[in-house]
Amino acid sequence: MDTQYSYRRQAGKTSGQHEDADADAGSDRWLLSYADLITTLMVFFLALYVLQLAKTREVEIKSLEAHAGHEGYASAKRSVGDVVATGREAARKDLLLQLETIKDRRQITVKNDVQGVEIAIDARVLFNSGDARLLPQSSGVLDEIATVLRKQTENNILVEGHTDSLPISNAQYASNWELSSARAGAVVRFLVDKGVEPRRLAAVGRADNFPLVVGDDPVARSMNRRVTILVQYY
Repeated sequence: MDTQYSYRRQAGKTSGQHEDADADAGSDRWLLSYADLITTLMVFFLALYVLQLAKTREVEIKSLEAHAGHEGYASAKRSVGDVVATGREAARKDLLLQLETIKDRRQITVKNDVQGVEIAIDARVLFNSGDARLLPQSSGVLDEIATVLRKQTENNILVEGHTDSLPISNAQYASNWELSSARAGAVVRFLVDKGVEPRRLAAVGRADNFPLVVGDDPVARSMNRRVTILVQYY
């Protein structure tokens, strides 16, 4: 009987030892699975971090390349602009030099401003009072001006007619608007006939809205009656 009890006790002890061993083994397997999960997550997040760094670097490189390209384009544009500006200034100076010889011998004035070079011709040189037909003697000064303007091949030319403030008495023209426009058109036609390209020319009548001299005395009215030719450089 004691032998049987001892056997059962020994068997129970052995069974308990097996259960403890199984429990320890299960605990070890859980710890290994948890460690594997942590390792996998670390590798995953490390991979995401590396990908983000690579993407950020790519964006920085593209930004630098774009900036360098923009700087190069801006520099080239500035260089072209400087060349164009230098060429325009040289052409302006050449035009002013050529007009000096005409100014000394004819009734014209020359003004150099931000818009370009303006040539003003006294209306008495070109027309009879209240008329828009060019006088025969006007061909001298206009021919010399046309010769100069033919060389300014890249510039637009604006021809403006100006009158004084007196109401017009000529039945052919209803107002100073019509008279000034007709005079500007007559000068444009002359320049075209002398070889100045029509696409560069425009005619505008200003009537008495842009007086050269403020006043209504005979001297002021005489100075305000004029035709201006603006060679544009802007």
